[in-house]
Amino acid sequence: MGMRLNAKRVRHLGAVGLLLPVIFAGCKREAPDTPVKADANAPSVLLITLDTTRADRLGCYGHAAAQTPALDSLAASGVRFNQAFCQVPLTLPSHTSILTGTYPASNGVRVNGTNALGEGIPTLAEVFHRKGYRTGAFVAAAVLDDAFGLARGFDDYDDQLTSYTSNGKHAERRGDVVCDAALKWLSESGDAPFFAWVHFFDAHDPYAPPEPFLSNVSDPYDGEIAFVDSQVRRLLDWLETKDRTKRTLIVVAGDHGEAFEEHGETRHGFFVYTTTMHVPLIISFPSVLPAGRSVDAVVRLVDVFDTVIELMGWESPGGTEGSSLVAACRTGQAATLPAYGESEYPHIAYGWAPLRSLTTTKWKYIDAPTPELYDRVEDPGELNNLAPQQGAAVSQMHRQLQTMLKQMQPRATTSVSLDAETRKQLESLGYLGTGAASRPSSDDGPLQDPKDMIAAYRTHMKAAAALQEAHYDDVVAMMEPLVERSPQSDEFQATLGTAYLGLGRGVDAQKAFEASLRRTPDHADRLCGLGDALRLQGRKDDAIRIYQLVLSTSPDSGAAHSRLGRLYAELRQFPAALTHFRRACEIDPTSANALSNLGNVLMALGRPEEAAATLRRALAYDRHYAPAHQVLWQALSAMGRPTEAVRALRAACAELPNDTEMALRLAWVLATTTRDDLRHAQEALRLAKQVCDHMAPTPHALDVLAAAQASVGDFVAAVETARQALELARAQDTPTLTQRMEGRIRLYEAGRPFRQ
Repeated sequence: MGMRLNAKRVRHLGAVGLLLPVIFAGCKREAPDTPVKADANAPSVLLITLDTTRADRLGCYGHAAAQTPALDSLAASGVRFNQAFCQVPLTLPSHTSILTGTYPASNGVRVNGTNALGEGIPTLAEVFHRKGYRTGAFVAAAVLDDAFGLARGFDDYDDQLTSYTSNGKHAERRGDVVCDAALKWLSESGDAPFFAWVHFFDAHDPYAPPEPFLSNVSDPYDGEIAFVDSQVRRLLDWLETKDRTKRTLIVVAGDHGEAFEEHGETRHGFFVYTTTMHVPLIISFPSVLPAGRSVDAVVRLVDVFDTVIELMGWESPGGTEGSSLVAACRTGQAATLPAYGESEYPHIAYGWAPLRSLTTTKWKYIDAPTPELYDRVEDPGELNNLAPQQGAAVSQMHRQLQTMLKQMQPRATTSVSLDAETRKQLESLGYLGTGAASRPSSDDGPLQDPKDMIAAYRTHMKAAAALQEAHYDDVVAMMEPLVERSPQSDEFQATLGTAYLGLGRGVDAQKAFEASLRRTPDHADRLCGLGDALRLQGRKDDAIRIYQLVLSTSPDSGAAHSRLGRLYAELRQFPAALTHFRRACEIDPTSANALSNLGNVLMALGRPEEAAATLRRALAYDRHYAPAHQVLWQALSAMGRPTEAVRALRAACAELPNDTEMALRLAWVLATTTRDDLRHAQEALRLAKQVCDHMAPTPHALDVLAAAQASVGDFVAAVETARQALELARAQDTPTLTQRMEGRIRLYEAGRPFRQ
C-alpha cells in the first residue's frame, strides 16, 4: 500500500495521543515493543551526517582554507578514513545505505522522492530500539521526511521544516535549528544511553551561510561547512559538559559530495565522479579506538552499519552488504574492497543510460555506453579516460561489477505519493524528475550516454528554475529544442507542458502531457497536467474524466481531489465539490490551499461558521496565505460579526503588506461601513492613497479612494476621483461599474458619503 507525504511534524513513535488534531490516525505507526532496557552504563551513539560535503573541503583532509576545528578535533581524537565513498550521490538513497548497510540496488531506494524503504530491511535505529535505547533523529530537509521509511525505530523523528525555511522556496532548516532540537532531546535523556542521528543540510545549494561565516571565508560553500562545524562543536561541548564523551561513539559521514563544474556537472546526483562520491568519514570512540588514526584503504558508507554494530559488541542482524571497519580503526590497515557506486537518476528522470561505478585503490571504472577508466593514482581528477587503451583492465572491472550486481537482491519498497507542495519543495532543492521511470522502449534505440546529455540536463535545471519564477516564455524557448533532441525524456515533455499551461496554450499543453505519458500512463502528476490542459480549453467533462482516472490508480492524490473540487465548484455542483475538498484536506491536513478551498465551498453552501473555522485552520498553517484571508472576513461578515471581520482584514493587511487588494478591501470597509464604531475615514484614506500612488489607476482603486475622500468630507476630491473611475469604467466597457460610479458621483455632488 502506498504512503503519502504529509505535514512536517515531530513523530513520537511511542506517544499515545496525536500531536495535532488535524493529523489523522492513518499516519501514525506505533514503535515495536522494547523487550529490554539498555544498561545505564552502556555507550551511546551519535551519528552526524553532513549533507553535500566534500571530503577535500575539511581541514583534517588537507583543505588549507577550511574553518572546521570541531571536525578536525574529532579526526584527531579518532579515526579518519581518507578514501571513503558513498554509494549514490543523492541524499535519501545515501542515508538509506548508511542506516541499513545495504546497496541501493538491494534496498530499492535509488533516487530522491520516489519510494520508501521497505519493511523487510532493518535500520540501525530499529536495532538500537530493540536493545532498549532511546532513539531520536533530527533531519534538516524534506527529502528525508519520515514518509520515506527512515523513521523506523526512532522514538522521535523530528522532520519539522515548515517554520524553518531558508527562504520562501527551500524546504530545509538551518543547522542551528536542527542542533537546538537535538540538544533539547539529548538533555531530556538523563543518563540513559541514546542513539541520535543529527543531519545538517546547510552545505547544499544555495550556499548562503549566516554571519560571520559568510564574511570570514572567500567561498560561501566553505562558509556553510564552517557554520555546520560550529554546530558540531555545540554537540561535542554538550557531551563534554555531561561527561559523556568517553562513553559515546561518534560517527561523522558525508552523504555525498558536490560538483563545481568538474566534468560539466554542478551540484550532484547526475554523474559518479570523485567530486560527488568521495566523502568524509570519521569515527571517534575514545574509550575503545585509538586517537589520530588515518586509514588509506578504500571504504564505503555501506560499511558504517556493521562497524557500529561491532563496536557495540552486538551480532549483526544479517542481510547487510558492507563490512565492519573496526579492525581498520584499530590497526590502520584494511584489505581494500571495491566501492560500488551508481546514479540511476539520468535513467529514471530522463530515460538515458544509468551509471554504475567501481572504485579500487588503483582504478575508477564507470559502466556507461562509452565506458570510462581512470588511474586514480596518476589522474585523481579523472580527466584522462584510459578505457580505449586498457581493455584488459576494463574487462576485469566490468566482470567484477557484474558479479557484485548479481549478488544484490532487490527487495520490495513502498510507493510514496507526493503532494504538489512537497514536489515543489524537492524541486526547489534541485531534485528534478522524481517519480516513475521513463522506461525507454526498444523503439528508442540505444540509451543515450549521460556524458553526452550533460548540457541538456543543465538546461533543464535552468528551465525548472525559470518555471518556479513563472517565466514561461523562457521555459518554452529552452525546452522545445530539448524535446526535439531527447524525445524519450518524459520529464522534458512534462516541463514544457507546464510552461504551456502558464501561457494559456491549452492545446500545446495537452500534446506535451500526452507525450509525457506514453511510457508512464498512470503518472499522477502528468495526468493532472493533462486534465489542466483540457480544462483550459473549456473541456470540463474531459478534464473530470482525467482527474477521476488519476484517483482510480492514486486514490490519495490530493492534487486530483483539489482539481475535481474546483471544477465541480465552477459547475456550481457544490456538494460534489465539498466531497473532494474534504478528501483533499484529509490527505494533507496542513495544506493551506486545501483548507482554503474547503472554506470557499462551505461559504457557497451558506455555512459561514464552518467556513470561518476552516479558514482559520488554513491561516494557522500559513498565515501569509492570501486566498484564506480574502474569504475569512466575508465569512465573519456573513455571520453578523463585523467587528471580527474588520479585525480579520487588519490581520490580513499586516501579514500581506504588499497585497493591494486586501488594503483596498479594508479601506472600503473602513470608509463605507454604517457602524460608527468601526468607521475610520482617515485610515481608509491613507490606505487608498497608498495603493493608488503605487499602481496604475484602475476603476476599482479609484472608486475606493473616492469613497474614502467622501468619508472624510472632501467631496470635491471625491467627485473628481469618481469621474476618473467612471472614465476608466466606460473605456473598459464595464456597464455595471459604470452605472455604480454614476450613482456615486451624484451622491458626492450632493455632499453625501457612500454607506454600505
